[in-house]
Amino acid sequence: MKPHTYIEECIAQNRQLRYFSDLMGEFPKSPNAPRTNLPKPNLPNFDSIHTVQPHPASRALRVLVADDYEAVRMGLCAMLQSRQIEVCGQAKNGEEAVEKSRHLSPELIILDISMPVLGGIEAAQQIRVFLPDVPILFYSMHNTRELIAIAKSVGAQGFVTKDQMAARLLEAVDALRNKKTFFSF
Repeated sequence: MKPHTYIEECIAQNRQLRYFSDLMGEFPKSPNAPRTNLPKPNLPNFDSIHTVQPHPASRALRVLVADDYEAVRMGLCAMLQSRQIEVCGQAKNGEEAVEKSRHLSPELIILDISMPVLGGIEAAQQIRVFLPDVPILFYSMHNTRELIAIAKSVGAQGFVTKDQMAARLLEAVDALRNKKTFFSF
């Protein structure tokens, strides 16, 4: 490897910086500086603005969370956000979940089964009308086989009991994100 040609140095924020023309191109000269005949490096054209779009797989998953207890919603949101999952909306009952699903078009919906005004099962039935392919993950403190069967009958792709939420929620979300099902009871 050939030695680098030292052109000029400056002091920036109490650090000494060195500029090597053979690595970075020619340093801009002040009008009074003597000119040297250094070859111009082949640099890319930065005259136009280029934006970098994130790879679709690296884009955050957009999730709607519905539970009538604010503390539970906040806990779920914190768990999801710890994995760079975007919580695009929260709902405190099934009716609000239907409305927000229609307006926000989330990529995954997490519904508590037992909510006031409109329960999670009924909300899922309504959501399926306008978002037929969006995965729905139910959770409940009840874990009977009949409840799982009802959840599946309205098109749920997942079910987790509340006592397993801390351990299994992120696993369930990853499964549904990858077009798989996840039923834990």
